[in-house]
This record gives sequence, C-alpha cells and structure tokens, in this order.
Amino acid sequence: MRLPATEQQKLFVQPAENVEVVRVEKNLTTIGFFTPSSKTLLGVSSKNVKIQVRSSTGQKIDARATIFPSAEFGLPTTADQDKYFAFQKLIERSRGADGVISNPVHFTSASMLEILGMTQGGRNYQEISVWLRRMTFTGIESEGVVFLAGKKKYARDMFHVFQRAVAVGEILEDGTVAQENYVWLSEWQLDNLNNRHTLPINYDVYKTLQLHIGKALLPLLQLWFYASREQYTEKRYTQLCSLLGIQHYSAVSRIRQQVGPSLDELTRQKFLSNWEISETADGTDYKLRLWAGSTFVSSTDLRVAAKPTPLLLTDQNEIVKALVSHGVREDKARNILMNLPDDHLAIDQIEWAEAEIANKAKTSSPINNPAGFLIYVLQVNHPVPATFVTRHRRRLIEEAREQVEKERAIEAQRELETYEWKERYEEFLVQSTGAHIATHMPGDIVKRALGVIRKKIMQANPLAKGWPAQVIDEYSQRLLREELAMDLDLPSFEDYCKQAQSQLF
Repeated sequence: MRLPATEQQKLFVQPAENVEVVRVEKNLTTIGFFTPSSKTLLGVSSKNVKIQVRSSTGQKIDARATIFPSAEFGLPTTADQDKYFAFQKLIERSRGADGVISNPVHFTSASMLEILGMTQGGRNYQEISVWLRRMTFTGIESEGVVFLAGKKKYARDMFHVFQRAVAVGEILEDGTVAQENYVWLSEWQLDNLNNRHTLPINYDVYKTLQLHIGKALLPLLQLWFYASREQYTEKRYTQLCSLLGIQHYSAVSRIRQQVGPSLDELTRQKFLSNWEISETADGTDYKLRLWAGSTFVSSTDLRVAAKPTPLLLTDQNEIVKALVSHGVREDKARNILMNLPDDHLAIDQIEWAEAEIANKAKTSSPINNPAGFLIYVLQVNHPVPATFVTRHRRRLIEEAREQVEKERAIEAQRELETYEWKERYEEFLVQSTGAHIATHMPGDIVKRALGVIRKKIMQANPLAKGWPAQVIDEYSQRLLREELAMDLDLPSFEDYCKQAQSQLF
C-alpha cells in the first residue's frame, strides 16, 4: 500500500526502546585488537591480521596489521575490551564545550566500575591499573590498515593506543599523588575521536553477552552490517580466525562447536536474525553467512534517535510488528511497508508466510531464513493460495454475515466477490496457459524456460539461496504463466470480469 507523504513520515520513527549506545574508535575493531579469551594471554607471540581496505579511488587493497603484546601483560582480551568500551563512555563525558577531547583524560576507578556493573572491590581496582598498562604497552604496526581520519589516509607506522597512563595512587609529574586515573591518548586516537571516526555499539546488548567470542564478534558485526545496505554479510572462516586470533579448525562440526554458541547468543539477543555456515564455492574454506537482527544499531536509528515517536495506524503497526517479530529490522520493515502498492494485502501474505514457515519446519526442507522469506513474499507480491483462509478473509466473511448496517454489509460482500473473481481469474490463467503449454511447448522447452526464470530469480533475490526448491519452482511457474498470458493476449483481470459478467445477462 503506497502511502501519502504525511503517512510515510510516520513510518520513519525511533523504535520504542531507548537503546544505550557507546561510540568506539573504529580502528581497534577493524584490526581485531581484542582477542576473545577468559585468560590473560601471556607468552603469546604477536597477532597478525590481514584484511582488505578501500583506497581513496575505491579500489580494494590488501593490508596488514601486527599487534605486539608486552612481555609482562600479554595481548589485550575481551575483558580489556569491556573496560575500553566503558572508557569510551567516560571520554564522551570529558568532551569540552566545543566538542573536543583533549589530553589527559581523567576518571575515577569507581566511575568505570559503575559503568561495568562491577563491585568496588580492591581486585577490580587492580584490574583497571593492569588494563591501563596493557593498553599503553601493546604495540600496533600498521601496513595500510589504521585509518587516520584527520589526514584521510591509511597509515604505515608503529602506534600505541595510549601514549601514557598514570593509575590512581601513582606519582604525577608535579610530585603529587594521583587521586584519579589519567590517560594521555595517542595522537592518532585523539585525532580519530575528535573527527568522529567511531562505531556505534548497542551497549545494552553488549553488556548481556557472556561468551568471549560473541563479545569480540559484536563490534565486528556492527562494522560489517553498518557498511552493508542489506545488513547482511559473508565472511570466510579463515579470515575470522585471523581477526579474532582463535584456533582454526578444518571440520565443520568443530567450527560449529567453536563459534555456534556465540552466534546463537547473539541471535537470542536479536543482534542477529539468522546465521549459517557453508562451504565456499572453491571448496578450500568455509564461510559464515550472517543477517542483522532488530537490535543492530543502523544509521537510521541514529538519525532519528532524538525525534519523538508518532503512533502508527493500527494496520501499519500490525504489519511492522509482525515483520520485527521474525527478525526483520524495524527501519527495513517500515521501508518495505512504504513501498507496497495500494492493493497489497500484506497482512494476508504475512499470515500465509508464517504458516508456510511453520509447515516447512516439520519437513526436510525448512525455511532457514524466515526474515528473508517474509521480505521476499511481500516484495514479489506472492499470491495467497485460494485454499488458505486468512484472518482478514474470515473477518470479511463474518462481517458479510453479521453486519447489520447495509452499507458495510455491501462493502464486505464486494470485497468477498473480488476475492472470488481473483480466484476465478487465476484459475482461468492457469487453464489457458496450461492448455497452450500442453499443445505447443514440449517438455524440454518448458524445462529450459523455467531454468532461465529460476536464474533470473536467483540474480534478483540474493536471499533466494536459502529458500526451499518447491517455493522457487512455484514462483518460476507463476512467472512463466504471466509471460505466456501476455504473449497469448489474454484479457486483463478487469476485462475478464466484464466478459464473464456480460455472459450472465
């Protein structure tokens, strides 16, 4: 249903929940600076990461980063990432009236522990002191990976995240004892933060995560989804192991055992709507296919974060809620709704699609991506089978029987008749094109035609790979019938109704 401009504006509103967002400097996420581990990584050699970046001309360039741990403190882990994210929130509080961050950034250990939801125990204070040293002594060698936002270029140099740090209780330069923690950010970090080279993280979701791989993955997924228009990404397993610094397995069962629990945790928190592991086309690796969920922070979320939340119309709200409940992002659901034609029976199609998903789940060909299937059904205007009685149609039947007011009864009856005429017209098309196929199109020609159509469907719908073969076959046959109907110059729906009605009198 294409909506008037005033109604379209209602669709672009902030989700009901007030999401807590923390903005973190992008480069540390890009290079996998924090390694998922529950233990301190002492005695570990340097961590090497290979990725591709885009040059100023848009070309992909191979780049490399090496993270050098300190001998005493080891590589940064996800526990350090927890503190780094809390530190980023403290940094935002330290921005001056002009919006600029300057050195040194100072904060109390108690304020960091409050953000982290940790107790004010002596051990936790000591961990902050160790974290400051680890962040200061860990080195980064960038071979075209670290982006300098102020200079608009990728750097080839050696860096540290913190140039200097003084923990509470240590002696400052003027000889006094530090009553707070002081951090002097490295020039490149300070420059990037002041140039807003940051990544928004859903901190509400991040704080709920218990598994270390999931914690390390969330900012990476936010980075990849944020750059993707479709909020979908594919990553080679080998590349993921390099970024995370985790052991590489060759058996898919071990891979699922390794990353599956964390991906399931992200799915439960609705940061992912779905995920799959499959072999690459060349058979040399595995790839992870990942779809964003409703708690991923999109650019639309950030643009409308400060705006009020107007109410949707009842029907609009029902459609959006139904899509969101199956993992479709709310902003995408609203965009889909806005672009539907006037006569689109979205609620009926969603209800049929939900029943289809439930039915297929009991078979050997389940629909693995419910969100993608729902979007597909709406975007291609998939017809609801005549044998499937939707709630909407059942309501029309009841209204036609029980409605006392004559005007509403007539309106309901007309809608029912439209349903019936559409069913007859669909049967007419099937019979007419079926007769033509039977008499003029040998089986091999039909098979080739369907093959061409299937190929077009796959090209036009990247998510079609996850749909059952039966669904694709049915849609291919429908498109073939529509093409034949045009070639045979069959009457339109309106002409068909006029001809059929004229024969009744």
